[in-house]
Amino acid sequence: PWTSEDVNVNFLDIDWELMEDDPPAPEVRTTDSPTTDPPTTWEPTTPAPTFAFAPVPAPAPNPTTKGLFRPISYGQMLYHDALDIQVSKGLSVRLVAASGRKVPYKDGRESSDDFHWYMDGAGIVPLSDGGYVYVSNSENSDPGQGGVYGLYFDSQGQIVDYKPLLLGTTKNCGGGLSPWKTWISCEEYGGTQCWQVDPDPWNEHHWNPRATLLGGEEGGKFESVAVDNTTPDAPVFFTTEDDWNGALRRFTAEGKGWSALHEGGSMTYLKIIDDVNFEWTEKKWAGMQSAKLHFPNSEGISYADGKLYFVSKVLFTLFVLDLKTMTYTKERTGGENLSGRGAFNAQPDQVMVGPRKRYLYLAEDGGSSPGVFVRDLQSDGAYYTVFQAVPGGRYDEDETAGIALTPDRMRLYAGFQDAGLLMEFTRDDGYAFE
Repeated sequence: PWTSEDVNVNFLDIDWELMEDDPPAPEVRTTDSPTTDPPTTWEPTTPAPTFAFAPVPAPAPNPTTKGLFRPISYGQMLYHDALDIQVSKGLSVRLVAASGRKVPYKDGRESSDDFHWYMDGAGIVPLSDGGYVYVSNSENSDPGQGGVYGLYFDSQGQIVDYKPLLLGTTKNCGGGLSPWKTWISCEEYGGTQCWQVDPDPWNEHHWNPRATLLGGEEGGKFESVAVDNTTPDAPVFFTTEDDWNGALRRFTAEGKGWSALHEGGSMTYLKIIDDVNFEWTEKKWAGMQSAKLHFPNSEGISYADGKLYFVSKVLFTLFVLDLKTMTYTKERTGGENLSGRGAFNAQPDQVMVGPRKRYLYLAEDGGSSPGVFVRDLQSDGAYYTVFQAVPGGRYDEDETAGIALTPDRMRLYAGFQDAGLLMEFTRDDGYAFE
């Protein structure tokens, strides 16, 4: 078992040979509806990997830099970290959780449940005590074996709890945060839904996750959610669907707060008119036809300052919709647009506009060196490497997932889905992420 004495063991002590095989599939537990009961336990068919977790980094030499902004040059130089990844110089990384292993807590105890397999979309919700929750989906495709889990941190960034928040769902892929600090988790499985989950244990809906209106009565294979909260009493939610004809939905709520995603509202769908213009239509079939022709298998989506960013993974394309002018642009992600070191040549996946709206963060699915990248939204429009796998190494054809920033922007989280590693990145200069 993990003890506090293990905390100083270097990442090089990881037994990587045991991490070559795919993770064992858990036993299927069937339920009539999602629940927050404890998950069914299962034993892996192969020995669990041996590794050590790194301690929380010491505060920056100059604590007055906390939360302040300072530019960082991503991807100009990469160094080889002990986790077998190439990291942009100026960043440090530590391992915080690993699938199939207990989660070590600040006080030396550990979680009762193993950290979940197939982690995917994630977000961070601040708590009233100064801590925060890293909310993470499980994209387990076995019926009823997906879900949502919460990794709870204190105000110093140390883990104090880990527990399931939604169980009984299937292939929970991406999602998004609501303006009222709940997590919306999307099932990417035929006829499934998007669920609202409240990770704050002091709130009334914490133990009662509920399907939203975003998926409609028929459901679908949903991916991610973004929200335009320009009008707080009528927020607009955008939902992507990872299917060859998956329409991009726009749901306008009739209020705010928990109930806004469960009562009332109106639905329209994105329709591309030509190479410049788009519109919203009430006809779902028109939205599906538009997706088939222009943006099949849409994945991550994010909103900022009147613009909607989303990607079509099979077309390797980023779309930028200007919601004010009703015009759009599109471009090939990464490739020749990547500046500096690294390679972004596989499918784009999750996207997230950074807090200062300088960068769009992108995850990558597949390829010989999957990583996390940023696109500069304010100057040259180029792409840069935050980190990537060593080409052709242990994460070959894996998928990066779980991009999220802490409320103070001092820590960036991301991981590898198949390998089951969740990592925390910090800036060596003590400044916040952009």
